[in-house]
Amino acid sequence: MKRATLKDIAKLTGLSISGVSRALKDHPDIGAKTKQKVKEVAEALKYMPNLNARSLRTQSSKIIAVILPELTDFFFPKLLKGISEIVEERGYSLVFLQSNNNLKKERELVDFCLNIFAEGVLISLSVESENLNHLQKLKDADIPTILIDRVIKNEDFPSITIDDRETSFKAIEYLIQQGHHNILGIFGDERLKMTQLRVEGFRLAYAHHRKQLNEEQILMVPSEDNLEEAITVHIKAHPDATAIFTMSDNNLVNTYHVINRMGKTIPDDVSLVSISDGIAPNYLYPKITHLHHSGHEVGSKATNLLFNIIDGMSPAFNFYKIDAELVKLGS
Repeated sequence: MKRATLKDIAKLTGLSISGVSRALKDHPDIGAKTKQKVKEVAEALKYMPNLNARSLRTQSSKIIAVILPELTDFFFPKLLKGISEIVEERGYSLVFLQSNNNLKKERELVDFCLNIFAEGVLISLSVESENLNHLQKLKDADIPTILIDRVIKNEDFPSITIDDRETSFKAIEYLIQQGHHNILGIFGDERLKMTQLRVEGFRLAYAHHRKQLNEEQILMVPSEDNLEEAITVHIKAHPDATAIFTMSDNNLVNTYHVINRMGKTIPDDVSLVSISDGIAPNYLYPKITHLHHSGHEVGSKATNLLFNIIDGMSPAFNFYKIDAELVKLGS
């Protein structure tokens, strides 16, 4: 069905197009009866304002776009909640876009943000994004853009995330202080800067405490398709390991299942620590000690920063780090 326009309403009411527009906006020059008639016709025709046309006139779409690589059960839902709460408070609309961890798709979504006149963009980079060249279009169009969680440190776009290296370091240091010396590390796709930094933190903790690290203790799994199988092989190859560190909730849950299937007991046979949004650790038994990486906090702080920039304030920093607190539980 063809979308109704102001011209269609004008034909049925006998008014000019500008008269219809003023009536729909409750302009004081238009009488109450005329306004009522115009609104009844508009409702009957299921008229919807043309957002793009309005944006061109007002230079304000009141749209914030968020581009995420995927929407998993962990972290990103809370991130979206933190974003949407602030966006709603400001009277804006949120458009969620998913790149499916594909750089080509991410480029297309950047173009889409331009086409819908987004006033601000929050983006967590795909695993294939090695640089930020494709975001230059947003900068050239003066659209404030903030990198969240999966970031590449740069001078052009503010970034908000945890300190991946330091957070991983803190987790391994805690395990070493608890008397563990043979610790396994379960990491994600090595193409991610996040993964690289968290592996660095793992190594640095061993070096800091002058412990011998065998690189075979570190497992990086690029795909979730064979994650449990890869973790099973890794743990079986290191029967003397007394603790396991996982870099994400997804790795945590899969590792937890593998440990239980192997008949091992947490923490008597093996201790388990993860970087986590905090939901999964409290659903498992025993509850899992973790470095709390709050998606909600990242989302809300990034969105507040975005609106500050939209309002004309320059960011005080270009790289914002959020502390990941150690939450000691039962693992």
